Amino acid sequence: MLINKQRKTYFILAILLTFLLNGCDKKPPALFEFAQIGSMAEDFTLPSIDGKQITLSDHKGKLILLNFWASWCPPCRFEIPDFIKLQNKYQDKNFTFIGIAIEGLDNAKAYSNEAGINYPIAYGKKAGQIIATAYGDSAGALPYSVLIGRDQKIIAIFPGLLRPKKLSKAIEENL
Repeated sequence: MLINKQRKTYFILAILLTFLLNGCDKKPPALFEFAQIGSMAEDFTLPSIDGKQITLSDHKGKLILLNFWASWCPPCRFEIPDFIKLQNKYQDKNFTFIGIAIEGLDNAKAYSNEAGINYPIAYGKKAGQIIATAYGDSAGALPYSVLIGRDQKIIAIFPGLLRPKKLSKAIEENL
């Protein structure tokens, strides 16, 4: 009986402390910041799974879909086969995907080989998360994709699963 009263007391104190520390009138942080649409894409360099470096600015002049993903993420694994098909369809039209695996080399490389990914893949758990945050993914949600124009300005942000029809339309409108 005494233990139950102590638990209730601790529970009530935890709730009160939460309100005191957070404040009742504060709005929760936005899950995705869309203010970056129209701004210049942040340049970055990350190691690729083939032992080279991927630098965003090296792809200037191309329409780019920057896709943050991980091999353990089911929606990421679901959309990648469509990305492979779209890469085949648009690669000769100055378009490319750049995948950023938010994980280590071994997992990123193993899944890329298994899936037959045909576009550049960079990797880095901490560095990838920092770049994703710079592109508006403050919650660290995966998958998360950013369409970047030939002039390196952000055209669109796609949090969550990206369907091929929606992506094809966005590519066609911006080629």
